[in-house]
Amino acid sequence: MIFGAQRLRFEPVTALIERWPALMTALLCALWMISGLVGHDPWKPQEAAIFGVVFQLMQGGDWVVPMLAGEPFLRHPPLYYLFAAGFGHVLSPPLAPHDAARLVNVVFGGLTFWLIAGTATRSRPSPATPDTGWIAPLLLLGCVGLLLPAHQLIPDNGLITAFALGAWALTISTSRPFFGGAALGAAIGLAFLTRGVGGALMLAVAGVALPALSAGHRHRHHLSTLIAALFVAAPLVAIWPLALHARDPALFAEWLYNNELGRLLGLGRLASERDSPFYYLGVLPWFAFPALPFAAWSLYAGRRALTSVAYAVPLVLFATALIVSSVAHDARELYALPMLVPLALLAVPGVASLRRSPAYLFFWFSITFFVFFIAVVWFYWLAVDFGVPVRVSKHMANMEPGYIPVRSAALTLIAIGLTAAWVLLMFNVRRSPQRPFVAWASGTTAFVGVLMTLMVAWVDNAKSYRGMIDSFAAALPVDHGCIASISLGESQRALLHYFAGITTLRYETAGAAERCDLVLTQGNKDGSGTMTSPWQLLWEGQRPGDHRERYRLYRRKPEA
Repeated sequence: MIFGAQRLRFEPVTALIERWPALMTALLCALWMISGLVGHDPWKPQEAAIFGVVFQLMQGGDWVVPMLAGEPFLRHPPLYYLFAAGFGHVLSPPLAPHDAARLVNVVFGGLTFWLIAGTATRSRPSPATPDTGWIAPLLLLGCVGLLLPAHQLIPDNGLITAFALGAWALTISTSRPFFGGAALGAAIGLAFLTRGVGGALMLAVAGVALPALSAGHRHRHHLSTLIAALFVAAPLVAIWPLALHARDPALFAEWLYNNELGRLLGLGRLASERDSPFYYLGVLPWFAFPALPFAAWSLYAGRRALTSVAYAVPLVLFATALIVSSVAHDARELYALPMLVPLALLAVPGVASLRRSPAYLFFWFSITFFVFFIAVVWFYWLAVDFGVPVRVSKHMANMEPGYIPVRSAALTLIAIGLTAAWVLLMFNVRRSPQRPFVAWASGTTAFVGVLMTLMVAWVDNAKSYRGMIDSFAAALPVDHGCIASISLGESQRALLHYFAGITTLRYETAGAAERCDLVLTQGNKDGSGTMTSPWQLLWEGQRPGDHRERYRLYRRKPEA
């Protein structure tokens, strides 16, 4: 025990944690979810583009054909956009539209944590077994790969919720086949309407393949589950594609052939060389830490019970997600997100049998890890906002020139409170097999909270396009007409529309763009994106500290 530790232990707090661990888990999940959701602009690459679609919906856009700055954006079905736009309408003002829309993640995240806790509780071997279902949300919360996506406006957060719902549905289907089947159908529909064919396919294949491993599902009632799932999923999966086809068959073909089958099977114009089938095996060791190693231990410790529901459901879900993702042509770290749900569930049965030495080691690793990184955040905050130490402050200023310190007493007090609360919590959790997971999850929550209160303004200065777009808009002629764009990315087009109300015509595809007297190009510092006669340079800019991207505005010379 640390010398003097007893002075920081308050027995009423310790007893409350022991009696209501689910309440502690809920508080940690809530703090973790809301940290960093507000107070910064949409960040590239993906969040800015997604918000562009949401913003157009908030302005009266069409749910059948999602649009980004005036052009169809068919990368995902529209459900996540619609929910986010609804939050934007209701909560802005007082919040900025992008902050209000981002709060949709609280709903998806809250449902995810609640569902996996319920799944882990229901899959206990017997009612007499202690309920440790509250460990599942802590394991998921602590996964390194979830940290950034869960706090950004991206549809993959809906897919994670769909997987949590699918796991819960397959778990309860042994005792309530029709209800479980209906919930599975809803999960398949949610996966499709937020992320597309790939996510829905994973859940559907898992439902069909589950009896091959799960003894509890090798029963004729499982056929009832699958039929109920089909009846619920079919209309959910069909409603938007049918509406899109009725609106514009060409856009339907673009979505299905290029955005869905193109990314999954390598068809269409978006096809690329197939990534390595072992890509995710290289990503998961860090992306799914710490759930992955404890899931592996749980499988080893429970190797004689792999056919039980507690092991079979998450194992089949993980296997199908891994296989479908691995055979797809388009591989990204982001696509590993749904695998985190079954891994967190797999780890729970092995917690009770975790040996003392590794549990003790992980506990102290968690303490050491977060003491160091929370201290690092405080150290760099002093450098960027107060100039101490001077050498580090100059280095940070060189990294992000133009940053103006934002000294907020309220935010500082919040960061102090989060740091102190984490320290006190560590002294008030008694030794148990669950303590290491509480330490890691609470450390993650404190770290995210401190980082996003103290350093969010500095990070926003690095990632935001607001200042650059304001400069661009000020350089535009008062009586300008249409503006063409060359090589302008989706994120930049979205933010140009949001911050300045400007939509450009793609010079590459739109014939009308050739008649525009103004052209905005995106290039690099090496001179790419420059134009010659008859074009005259009006403006050139980039984000502060960005040494790669260059944006240039040209006007056609009058004599041309």
